[in-house]
Amino acid sequence: MRHDRDPIFPHSDMAISAAMCRIHATEENEGRPGFLDSRSHRPAVPHGLRSSFRDWSAERTNYPREMAEMALAHNVGNDVERAYRRGDMVEKRRVMMDDWASFVLGGRRTG
Repeated sequence: MRHDRDPIFPHSDMAISAAMCRIHATEENEGRPGFLDSRSHRPAVPHGLRSSFRDWSAERTNYPREMAEMALAHNVGNDVERAYRRGDMVEKRRVMMDDWASFVLGGRRTG
């Protein structure tokens, strides 16, 4: 079954937020500054992570805009275009997200 909004990013910003809060707390407990936004120096939030992905995909890759938008669960195209789109590009998005993970980890993949 195909889902029009089949994201690669988790459905819940709350799940992402909780994970980011745990990372930040762990970092602080170990004497490091924490999981901070590089510009505001405040604790990072899910929107910033999603925005970073979108900037990376647009500025540092050749992945199609539509594929990045689909990964973020954004509607892509007008009503007619969406009516004719039958695929979800999930395998292509999986490769894109593997590249994103590699970028975020600084080329150090863990699995």
